[in-house]
Amino acid sequence: MAGSPICSWRLLRRAPRSSCGRLVAATRRVALVVAAAVFACSCHPAQTKSVVLVTIDTLRADHVGLYGYGRATTPNIDRWFAKGRLYTHCWSAEASTTPSVVSLLTGLLPQQHGVRQLIQLLPQGQKILPELMPPAWQSAGFVSNMMLTTETSGIGSRFGYYDDFVDEKEKYRGNTYERDAARTTDAVLAWLDKPRDPSRPLLLWVHYMDPHGPYHPPDDWPRRFHHDSPLPIDVSRILPYEREPDVDDGLAYVDAYDEEIAYVDSQVGRLLEGVDQRLGGDSTLTILTADHGESLMDHEDWFRHAVQVYDTMTRVPLMLRGPGVQSGRSDLPTSGLDVAPTILAAAGAPPLPSTPDVDLRSGRGLDASRIIYTEASFPARDGGDQWRAAIQNNRKWAIGVRPGDCRAELRRYDLAADPDELTIKVWNEDGEAPRSLLRLCQQDPDPAGVPKTWAFGATLKGPKTATNADAEKLSGLKALGYAD
Repeated sequence: MAGSPICSWRLLRRAPRSSCGRLVAATRRVALVVAAAVFACSCHPAQTKSVVLVTIDTLRADHVGLYGYGRATTPNIDRWFAKGRLYTHCWSAEASTTPSVVSLLTGLLPQQHGVRQLIQLLPQGQKILPELMPPAWQSAGFVSNMMLTTETSGIGSRFGYYDDFVDEKEKYRGNTYERDAARTTDAVLAWLDKPRDPSRPLLLWVHYMDPHGPYHPPDDWPRRFHHDSPLPIDVSRILPYEREPDVDDGLAYVDAYDEEIAYVDSQVGRLLEGVDQRLGGDSTLTILTADHGESLMDHEDWFRHAVQVYDTMTRVPLMLRGPGVQSGRSDLPTSGLDVAPTILAAAGAPPLPSTPDVDLRSGRGLDASRIIYTEASFPARDGGDQWRAAIQNNRKWAIGVRPGDCRAELRRYDLAADPDELTIKVWNEDGEAPRSLLRLCQQDPDPAGVPKTWAFGATLKGPKTATNADAEKLSGLKALGYAD
């Protein structure tokens, strides 16, 4: 497809071109300056009094300005983390939300913490970050994805305060509820303004649903991204809830995805401004990452995730700023598993057994030859293959797994020469990465990623609102058909 619009879209991820639409060259130049700079940490160690973890659903690393994207999708994120620490090679532990988020909150692989499916309750005996922090720490979580509600995942009961009030019906799917980024930010800032013990440090987690599909930013959000030539696609291959009526131009979906990123970026900027004012930026460690990526028009998996371990679905941004953070960019391989040990280290807690002994603030414990693992177990629930991968030294080994068969399909990719993973190379087991990947599969207590015994979460049958929601809000929800 040389010279086609889809090739132009791929180029957009690597360098701006006028033929790819209205690109903002200034943002690109800023990103390249930041990319070239390595800042020495001249500050003295500061005490961490707050930790803010921001996770953005479905955000690909290569659509973020600091990662070299040609469009100005993330001016606020770029500004806030320009002098922070940026990891260029980070993979999520899983390609779907719930298992990946639990890995972020535990530092464990999915087969260790036991959450393998999208709608699955956290096992009772598995502790997550709020329970692992020193006793003095408070914790609060704010989520906008229905899969992370207490009923569906069990996560909320582990936080001191948990706001999972998703009351906006998804645009094209019944009984699926979410909350947009502006209202999620409103909820966080309103809660921070309430009285609480100022002597106790705070762990704050905020999960934004945008830009998860369907890619539809608010109606009043100004559309800024456009393309020159359409790319007609077969819309029957797009998941029904992802389809925009009468839109068969694949690049229009990419534009809308980027608009959603720009929208959530505006709210991340507002959140971090508010946190800086209320908690103090000098004593707050802020970490931003994503639960997984998104296949746009890659590998014929159009506008979806959870089904494969390609980089498009598993490679995510990872950046930090705050006390103890050594500024600069790092190409060392990292994982969502590294977030929990870093937060515990910042809080002065000892490292946990079975978790990576790393600290992302300085890069302590990271190694260029480290092996990173990722997986996609969602298809296995319906009888498909689970996919697992090991990444080491710009090479990826991937296996398709069926119950009792860890070699159902074997693939290898050269990520340096073939970053789009278009050429499958002959499988080999030279080195520890492929051998350890097979061992993990063989030792997995959940064959092909489907637990033998597990508790389904309860999906919502209607909007979830706070029990003290005022009469005016309830009246408005009823008028919109969101409440009875």
